[in-house]
Amino acid sequence: MRLLHTADLHLGRDGERSLAALDALLAAAEREAVDALTVGGDCFDAAADADELRPELRERFTDNDFDVLVVPGNHDAAVFDGNVEFGPDFRALSTDPVEVATVGDGEVVGVPSCERLGEERFFDLRERAHDEAVLLLHCTLDAGFGTGATGDEAEPTHCPVQTETLGELGYEFVLAGHVHSELYQRKLPNGGLFIYPGSPVSHSWAELGRRHAVVVDTDDANVQPVALDTFYRDRFSATVSPGDGYDVIERVEGWVDGQETDRSDLEVRVDGCTELDESTFDERLHAAAGPATVVNETRGVAAVLDHPIYADFTDRLDDLDLDEFDRVDDPDAVEKRLVETLAELLAAGEVTHA
Repeated sequence: MRLLHTADLHLGRDGERSLAALDALLAAAEREAVDALTVGGDCFDAAADADELRPELRERFTDNDFDVLVVPGNHDAAVFDGNVEFGPDFRALSTDPVEVATVGDGEVVGVPSCERLGEERFFDLRERAHDEAVLLLHCTLDAGFGTGATGDEAEPTHCPVQTETLGELGYEFVLAGHVHSELYQRKLPNGGLFIYPGSPVSHSWAELGRRHAVVVDTDDANVQPVALDTFYRDRFSATVSPGDGYDVIERVEGWVDGQETDRSDLEVRVDGCTELDESTFDERLHAAAGPATVVNETRGVAAVLDHPIYADFTDRLDDLDLDEFDRVDDPDAVEKRLVETLAELLAAGEVTHA
């Protein structure tokens, strides 16, 4: 069984961007010759979006060489309650507690949106596990993903489940959704693999970098990320120290040159202290950043050198009678670190300007 796995498409959000991401996924599924495209929840952003898009989507979900298998997520659980038709290739695994689809020589075991797995569903899933079955669900693994990993979700810890619990179920592959941020894989205690593909399109600044789906081949236990030509956001961050202003500008230019600027929203965020005067650094930073939004929070080195904290510290350092027992090998390095630290504090607003 060969699958292309994605999740958190949120059709209806971001207008044409999410529809373009769906088209990219369908093209990738065709190109990769998979048996099914699996969606680990939140295919739609809301029931109203599904209702509006359904006539348009029927053409997309017709005459494909693969099935499209979807489990409901916390955003679109209500979409599949009634008698709705999205196309002959589309199937929602929405029967509670578990619904199974036969795909090629294997099975996709789907768990519809739920607050938690629960004991009854746990034993049902464990009985259904075998070498050619994969588990598809919308969940939060270990509730251990940092703030923002699920984007602007109202339920960041929807259906919490533990790594140990999934290991006890016995599936070789657990294909999930709900965490938007990036492609993530974790080995399970039973030797299986848990996969979050990340959202196929960037819905917010919580989802940085180019987007991916994942090809899963159960016959040879192979997993392969597939890059998607979809809209994404990305950010370059740096703290400048005196002496490396030009180096940071070159790094910004190289980073922007490596981006797909026609399908991305980019941000360059720089703070710290530069040896260049502030207007020169700002002008060159904007030139290097090109189409990226620039957040320049740097200060010229004069702002540090004129600060009373710097003057007081260097006076004290000069007055010290240092020897080999004082563990200060290089007073110049200490002074450089002072400049860097004071520049960071000034940029963060934790120290006021003199």
